[in-house]
Parts: sequence; structure tokens; C-alpha cells
Amino acid sequence: MSAGKIIKRVLGAIVAVTLTTILIGSAFFRPSFRDGFELSARFPLDQWVKDLPSHLWWVILFGIFTASMAPSRAFRWGFTLPKDRKPHYWDRYHSVAIGLLGNNVIPGKVGEAIRAMSLTRFTEKRGEPIPFSLSLGTILVCKVLDLLALLILVSLSPAGPFFGGERGFSGGFTGVIIAVPVLIAVLFLLARYAPRIADWLHRKHRYPKIQTFLREVAVGVSASGSFLRLFFALLGTMFAIALVATGYGVALYGVGVNAGISAGVVLLAAVTLGQSPPGVPAGMGMYYLASSWAARLLGATAEQAATLAVLTHLTTVVSHILVGAVSLLIRKVRIRDYLPKRRKETQDEGAASATVQALPDPENEP
Repeated sequence: MSAGKIIKRVLGAIVAVTLTTILIGSAFFRPSFRDGFELSARFPLDQWVKDLPSHLWWVILFGIFTASMAPSRAFRWGFTLPKDRKPHYWDRYHSVAIGLLGNNVIPGKVGEAIRAMSLTRFTEKRGEPIPFSLSLGTILVCKVLDLLALLILVSLSPAGPFFGGERGFSGGFTGVIIAVPVLIAVLFLLARYAPRIADWLHRKHRYPKIQTFLREVAVGVSASGSFLRLFFALLGTMFAIALVATGYGVALYGVGVNAGISAGVVLLAAVTLGQSPPGVPAGMGMYYLASSWAARLLGATAEQAATLAVLTHLTTVVSHILVGAVSLLIRKVRIRDYLPKRRKETQDEGAASATVQALPDPENEP
């Protein structure tokens, strides 16, 4: 590696660490420019630390809800994979769990690529291989469904921006009724025309990542096979997201915010959108900023918001690492199992995995 690349990576790491530190600190300190730059604590930190053990009861409940992502996502995934050769549930489950582990221990948001690669490896051992490109394509479709399901749940939540009595509920529900068929129609249009657009971009020698994204989405949508299976996938997605949102509702109640159990989906949406901008090298910092900011908007004090941000983040990381580690042990996965077998496969997997990094993920993988 050249000296220039090393310097560039070191500078990038310094920027990422600095930005992350600043964003995490925003939950605990308030900047002031009245008499020059000054930081003041939002609340007494000593007492805050002493009170942390009292939150153990809801932290355990939240951990159960966030760990439920693996089984619920594995179930939903079955509706977007090919019906004629749908992988075993446990192959899907362990792939999702290992992907959650990857998202929390490997920088760069490569968990979804690891998830797709895991499914390919597991199905190869059964003699019914699911190609990496098809597997990743179905995951991209799942991500579109994630955003659609999150939109629906936020729209219907009494704590959401579209709810304002009966009239507000009706307006939000009408918007959802319009958005659902439109977005699903967009998926089918992508399946039909995305390869053609990708071919046109290829002839123009432009936007290689967009080319790969369009091809993988087309493969994934085509794999689902029917509107009915996509509809069931959407229902499964809503259930999976509702589980995590309920966990956030429990967390809000646990820290003392009486905003209603449905307020959790608003907090989840804030976290998802906060971490969605591509290229921001501070995913963990954005989690702290978005979660504490949204909690304060829902009525939390600065101390309650910081408690929620810290404990939900740590619990999510620990629970996802645990479920992933168990899957690694059960399936006896080795690092060499993920090494491409052929040069061409290396190129295909490297190009395809880059397409998932810019997509927001409401699976709560800080």
C-alpha cells in the first residue's frame, strides 16, 4: 500500500473518531457561544451514572425485542426468495444472525453482504445453491419493504407527525393507501426496466455502482415471483419492525417518558433516517444524536434521553453480537468459508456488496 493511501486512511479514521465523539457528546453536553465557545453538562453526570443499574429491567426486555430481529427477518426473507427453491428457515435465520454480527463488529456496513454470502454458502452445502447476486438482490428488496413498512407504522402511530385526531388519522391512512401500491408498482417496474437502464449506463461507461444496484434489485424482485408474495413480505416486515418499535416504546416508558407504546416507532424512524445518509463515517455518533434528539421531542428530559441512547445502543450491539456468535458456533463457520472460490466470484461479490452501503436500515444496527 502506498504512503498516500495510508495517510488518507489515517486521516479518514481521525475524522470518523472525532465526528463520532462530538455526536455522542451532544447527548451529554450543550455547546454555548455566548462568551466564546463553552461546553456545559446537560445534567449531573455523577448521579446519572449511579442511576444506570436501576434500568436493568427494561434493558432486558429491550434486548429480547431487538434480538427478535433475527427470527422475524428470517421468516420475512422467505417471501422474497424464489418459491421453487426457498432455502430452509434455519439457513435463513443463521444468515441473518451472522449478518447482524457483521454489522456490529466490522466497519463499513458490510453485514448485509455477509448475510447474502452466508446464505449462498449454506445452500451450497445442501446442494441447492442460491447465487450471491440473487441473495443480495432479495435483501435489497427487503430494504425497500423496510422503508415502506416504517412509513406505514409512523403514519398510523398516534405519536407520529400525521396523527392529529380522527381527521389526521384519516389523512395519514389515505396517504398510506396511495403510497403502498405506488411503491410496489415501482418494484415491478424496476424488475422489468432496471436491467435495460443498467445496460444503457454500461454503454455510456457511467455510474458502475448504480448499474450493479439496478441489476441486483431486478434479480431480487423477480425472485419473489408475484404480487401476493410481496404483499406477505410486507406484512412480515411490518411485524418485524413493530417488534423493535415496541422495544423502543418500552425503553421510553422505562426512562420515565409517558408518550405511549406506539411512540417507539417514531424513535426508530428517527434513528433509521439519522443513519441513512451515505458516506457519513460516524454511524454510532448519528445513533446517539438521532435517538437523544427524538427522545427529547417526545418529552424526555436531557438525562432521560441520554440514558435511552446509551442503553439502547449497548443492548442492541450486545444482543446482535450474541445471536450472531451463537450462529457461528452452531454452523461452525470459518473465515475461509467466506473467501471467494474464483476470481470472477471475487469481482462480482465486491461490486454487489457495495450497493447495500448507501441504503438506510431500520433494523436498528447502530
